[in-house]
Amino acid sequence: MLWGVSGPLFLLDYVTAVAAALAIALAARELTGRRARGAAPDTVELAYLTDRAGLACQVGMAALRRAGVVHLGELATLSVDGPPPPRSTALVRALHAALRRPQTWAAVLADPAVGRALRRLVGRLVRDGWLLTPAQRRRVALATLPLFAVAAVGVTRLVDSAVEGRDAGGPASVAGLLLCCLATALGGWWLCEVPETGAAARRLLRRLRREHTDLAPERRPAWSERGTDELLTGMALFGPRPLLAVDPRFAVQVGVDPEGTRPAQQPKLARR
Repeated sequence: MLWGVSGPLFLLDYVTAVAAALAIALAARELTGRRARGAAPDTVELAYLTDRAGLACQVGMAALRRAGVVHLGELATLSVDGPPPPRSTALVRALHAALRRPQTWAAVLADPAVGRALRRLVGRLVRDGWLLTPAQRRRVALATLPLFAVAAVGVTRLVDSAVEGRDAGGPASVAGLLLCCLATALGGWWLCEVPETGAAARRLLRRLRREHTDLAPERRPAWSERGTDELLTGMALFGPRPLLAVDPRFAVQVGVDPEGTRPAQQPKLARR
């Protein structure tokens, strides 16, 4: 017996340690940013929480387009004709200002005023707890260290067995430990990718998606019969496909990928 522990017993202890380390990592992920303060995010901010700056800008442009302000021009340019809608958010106003002279979508995204509006939006979401601060993200990442430590112990046992020619258990125990070490390391690596959104934001998005399941692309809603608010909400929660359905030429102009936004195929029911 290597280290005074039989192979099957060590494997059982290893799995128990992995479960404990995984619980620590998941708890840190679920509890960090669990409380938010301030007003609930508006539609543009919800879009940022869903898919960052690109979707937030697309929702802002959709609001301008539905208000009849944005027009398509030559050479893939966009322009505005008229004031922005009343009570527009800062990002929507910045997008409107960027289009006072014809611009391509890439030029709009690179506009300094749009960049400042996005930074203020992010600052507000961080301040109110919807997005994680750098310190919080580091804390979540550090919570995965126990997983790597457990994997290191398992690898050390396997190396010790090979170098010293000692028995680490039967073939089944060794193979099981090797697979468990690999799975533990891969799981730790996957959990190292910390989301920007806090637990409160993820909980909010899940609740709103449940409340607005009729707007999900998989339900194939008739967008021609829906109002602007429903269109923008559907985009903010489920991605830009609604805009592609109601205004495909404009959607492609503002960076919506027709291939990348196709809804998942509904599973076919088995015949009895």
